[in-house]
Amino acid sequence: MAEWLFEIFSEEIPSRMQPEAQEQLKTLTEALLKEKELPFESIKTFITPRRLTVVVEGLPLQTLPIREEKKGPRVDASPSAIEGFLKTAGVGREDCEVKETPKGSFLFVVKNEPGRPTQEVLSQIAPSLLEKFRWPKSMRWGSLAVTWVRPIRGLLSILDGRVVPFSYAGLEASNKTRGHRFLAPEPFTVDNFQDYEKKLKDHFVILDWEERQELIQKEITRVAHNVHLTPLEDSALLDEVAGLVEWPIAYVGAVDKHFMNLPPKVITTPMRVHQRYFPLMDSKQKLAPFFGVISNSEGSDRGKTIVIGNERVLRARLADAQFFWEQDQKKPLEHFNTALKTRLFHQQLGSLFDKVERLVKLSSRIAKHVGANPKLVERAALLSKADLASQMVGEFPELQGIMGCYYAQNQGEAPEVARAIEEHYWPKVSGGEIPDALPSLILAIADRLDSLMGFFTIGITPSGSKDPYALRRAGLSLIALSLNPHFSLSMIEVLGWAYDTYPWSELTPSLLKTKEQAVSDVWQFLLERFKFALRNGQGSPYDHVDAVLGVAHENPTFSDLALRVQALDKLMDGEDGQNLLSAYKRASNILKIEEEKDKQLYEGHVKEEVLKVSEEKALFTNLSIKSPNIQDLVAKGNFVKAVQDLATLRPYVDQFFDKVVVNTEEGDLRINRLHLLAYLRKTLHQVADFSKLEG
Repeated sequence: MAEWLFEIFSEEIPSRMQPEAQEQLKTLTEALLKEKELPFESIKTFITPRRLTVVVEGLPLQTLPIREEKKGPRVDASPSAIEGFLKTAGVGREDCEVKETPKGSFLFVVKNEPGRPTQEVLSQIAPSLLEKFRWPKSMRWGSLAVTWVRPIRGLLSILDGRVVPFSYAGLEASNKTRGHRFLAPEPFTVDNFQDYEKKLKDHFVILDWEERQELIQKEITRVAHNVHLTPLEDSALLDEVAGLVEWPIAYVGAVDKHFMNLPPKVITTPMRVHQRYFPLMDSKQKLAPFFGVISNSEGSDRGKTIVIGNERVLRARLADAQFFWEQDQKKPLEHFNTALKTRLFHQQLGSLFDKVERLVKLSSRIAKHVGANPKLVERAALLSKADLASQMVGEFPELQGIMGCYYAQNQGEAPEVARAIEEHYWPKVSGGEIPDALPSLILAIADRLDSLMGFFTIGITPSGSKDPYALRRAGLSLIALSLNPHFSLSMIEVLGWAYDTYPWSELTPSLLKTKEQAVSDVWQFLLERFKFALRNGQGSPYDHVDAVLGVAHENPTFSDLALRVQALDKLMDGEDGQNLLSAYKRASNILKIEEEKDKQLYEGHVKEEVLKVSEEKALFTNLSIKSPNIQDLVAKGNFVKAVQDLATLRPYVDQFFDKVVVNTEEGDLRINRLHLLAYLRKTLHQVADFSKLEG
């Protein structure tokens, strides 16, 4: 069995694009090998800032021969039919075979293709792989028509030590690659993957992403311990830096002490976001006047020049931050709202200050219905976007909300107000932190509601891969926020409130959607996001969510829906749930047939005196006891207990179907038993629409 090693060597690939590119390389390689019917044992992919590599193990040296038979017309068919078949197949009459079949004698074209050398097949696969590869952003270089994320500088392709010849972007594949840009720039040859990985390391390149991550973490921790400090945990920064260097070397730089009077996040944001430095913490977990920096090489002076250069850059950044911090606080936070009046939120939805005024109205209305202090919430809403007009956020947009919180605290606003200004942007990423404080939660919900309702009403909705206003993210964030038990309002009702806060007649010359249409559209959009959130969050199958939504009609809240789906998940994971589902489907099938035949709907009106055998009596008795209890438990939101009660019906349902004939010849008894099945269906529907469950 053979090994194929393929490397695309280019200028620096942006770090944020690397993980997806590595996965795409594996997917494309696997698909192309299967398309060419080349079996393999394993595929591994690797990426560094300057190379994208795949190694395929267990390839045959030659593809299997292919025998293909194509059936034509009967031998006694018309000449025109035979001629048409021969033309389509590209053969003459002498190339055909006659075969006897149960339906007579037919012409067959038999093609035998011998196996091809794997090297020949890979010469076709490699350029196809490059052509099919897709980047978020690509570029052209020179006079070439091809595109790639950055200019390609070399192609390595070898099968068991021999070059797999092909050309792309004016380059010929070879068995050569290059090491570190500065420490080992000269080309060198490799024979196989083991040789490739070892020689790269000898030439100052660590190929494996995870190995680079571990080394970066180890080195930053080591140099931090040298000054009796520890690095601030930041997995996102670690990922990014691993995509920026091929040979990580850590150093410690110092922060001018007079900058340490700035708020910690004002210091760490330029460090982390702009310079990719690692903030260092003291034994009390307070920010220390030092930072860790990862370099891609070691200078001749053991990094002294590198450290001085990085300290100088950070000093300039923090000097700007200090200036903005002092200037911004010369004015009250509310003053910045004046500038928001000239900043457009959207042409048809008004300015940012118009949005602020809507948030005041909407969040205040929500606060009154969930027991929060309306005055605090109104104040937080009024100041929520003010810092967007500050000089600090203008320079460091990542500090939106954070600076508003700092400024509000320094100007004597209530702690809940300051906290809500920062936390109403939460969650910042999928699965991110959700606000605990009620004012923060209300303002965060109101912010998403306002955006979704506004854009949907004027006809701007996500389409395919296009979502310029991040409405999908807003929808997922709104659902995550709404799962908080403190938010107990019907989402449909609150969507209507969001619609009412817009002065539509003043904003748009012609309203695109009515209130009913807009609320319905946003609600359906949120339901799809809700299914996605539960599928990824608690592993709930889509059919479980559909089953719950099928019966939860009256002003549902996402928190109640999630709890109900979770309870259904638990039921359906066990034997009781699967047996109940089987019984439900059996009952539903019987009812469907008999209702069509009898031209009537059976609704569960069982006559106890007509019940005849013990099994149907036992089922009716238990339904009569459990059904009202289940209805009451569902109304109170105790879905776990409701599902547990439902499970206790299982043995009585089993016994009924084992012993009772529903379609008996006794008319009254038959009708009564159909009503009993309908009673069972109705009871199950109090928890979920079992007809939507796949089982």
